[in-house]
Amino acid sequence: MASYLIRMFGFSLALTLGIELAAAFICGVRSRRGILLVVLVNILTNPLVVMLYWRIRFYLPELPRVPVQVGLEAAVIVVEALVYRSFSRNAKWRIPRPVLLSVTANLCSWLLYAVN
Repeated sequence: MASYLIRMFGFSLALTLGIELAAAFICGVRSRRGILLVVLVNILTNPLVVMLYWRIRFYLPELPRVPVQVGLEAAVIVVEALVYRSFSRNAKWRIPRPVLLSVTANLCSWLLYAVN
């Protein structure tokens, strides 16, 4: 069971980082600090959301999947947008359009998961 969870979290985080870093680059994040911030924010949010989703599906399997996913992703979008916006006030951590970045990156990663 432990190896399954490690693979699940590792694969999910790696895929999310790839997708969201690409989205961040498209949204104008070019600085090392901006890229580092995107990585750190996803390291904090992705495992938590994956675990919450996994637990919800385990304990409440009757709940429809899509509304649960949308609710969790909406929460992540808000949290990430607030973090990006907070750091963006410092010129060294410049994140252009932090809310747009959060919405775009999370929508891209969620849609790619939903397609599979």
